Amino acid sequence: MKQAIEYEAVKKYKIFDGYIKHFGNVSIDNDIPAMLSFFFIQGQLAVPYVRLPWGASHLDPRVHSFWIQSSRTGKSIAWEFVGDILEDIGVPSDMYTSGTDAGLLGSFHVEKDDNGQENYIHKEGLLSGRKALNFDEGSIILNPSTHSQQTVLYLQSACNPVGSNNNKLVLQQRGGRAEIESLVSLWITTYPPAGVKEYVLTKGIFQRVLLYWSHWDMNRRKNVSLVRSQSALKVKPKMKITYEDIVNYFKDLEKRMRNKVLEVTETSFVEWDAMDREEQETLLQDSMTSIFTADDNTFYSAFAQSIDEYYELMNGLGPGISDVVASFIPAMENYTLIFSAHLAMLDEKWVITGEHVSMATEILFDLFRNLISWLEGEVEIGPKIAERVTQRNRWIVSTQACETFELGNKGDKWIKKQELVKVYMNQTGVTRGTAYAHYGKWAAKMYENTKDGTIAYLRLKEGVENVDGKKK
Repeated sequence: MKQAIEYEAVKKYKIFDGYIKHFGNVSIDNDIPAMLSFFFIQGQLAVPYVRLPWGASHLDPRVHSFWIQSSRTGKSIAWEFVGDILEDIGVPSDMYTSGTDAGLLGSFHVEKDDNGQENYIHKEGLLSGRKALNFDEGSIILNPSTHSQQTVLYLQSACNPVGSNNNKLVLQQRGGRAEIESLVSLWITTYPPAGVKEYVLTKGIFQRVLLYWSHWDMNRRKNVSLVRSQSALKVKPKMKITYEDIVNYFKDLEKRMRNKVLEVTETSFVEWDAMDREEQETLLQDSMTSIFTADDNTFYSAFAQSIDEYYELMNGLGPGISDVVASFIPAMENYTLIFSAHLAMLDEKWVITGEHVSMATEILFDLFRNLISWLEGEVEIGPKIAERVTQRNRWIVSTQACETFELGNKGDKWIKKQELVKVYMNQTGVTRGTAYAHYGKWAAKMYENTKDGTIAYLRLKEGVENVDGKKK
């Protein structure tokens, strides 16, 4: 993916850019998760006030994120920054590291009243009410224990639009029955666990979150170490956009959203505050078409262009992978509207324009392309020996189709790496990014490497064999 600073939304909104830079001081070289965390915070801030109508249904502004990346690369420490912002703007947050399904939904326990009468009282769980919820080790979702078999189903329900029947979670225990409304935003992180593809294909949670994966090799780790070393025995200089500016932006935004709802619904602050959640939700849904509206001249044409771009990424995919990827497109469409509303918030506008849609699409298109690359290659962890042989032979066949060169005292049979990748792309139908990922995963150890000027050359190592046992 591109660097965050290359996106039009980051260029346009200084507070967005400043937030990403502050995040980067804490979690280095993780600017895409930085962008997602901004929308994660803003969505949780907006959820009491914003519903986005869509025909007979609606969406809410929450952004759920699933970040897959190697251990010790800044995932956990990133929450330190996000958690500080949440605390300073008054948004509740919590963390789930391990536990049971009862920890998510709550449980009934016995309390005695003044007369000694025992009553069952529902104690709320982590998914109850409004909060930013951090799953610091998301592998528990991918590999649920016997005590948390329903975790993924509960999280799926929690991600459904607030105010819909599908958002209600039901707890049925000896002490009674409780209906739980969940306004939580999910921030899930994990290392790349084995067997994850099975869960991507079968668990609906992945079609409800924005999934971002990133590969960290030793060079990237070393670069981060070098950047960190430059800050030793120093204090970070004051930045143009200060931490206080970011906190004040979010606080001011909440006031603007609350005042907009009160204005549209002709409700006083005292009246709003005295309402229960059901009454507030009814009021929000009755008035949601008057909160954010579309610029008819630009919004719908830009949205249609977004959908075209998402489907263009399907071109060239095989029938097996295309069905999987297609299941993510409705989420991309939903998040296009949600991100567009978020960018309108940054713009301090209540009309969503084609520009907002285009800026949202730029970010989501790259996330979708990144997801496709992951599904095509990196997710296939722990393959069988037969699959490794098949992949190995594909690179040998591609090598045989390349022009060979003699490089002086380095000998002959060298091929250009760039040509090899192009041949592999043509023979397998994968994208350029996926081809390079496959090279790193399957083929890198098969070749000797050298350079002639700026051109990279490869040559099959002695002893490399294909499936028929013949050396190449």
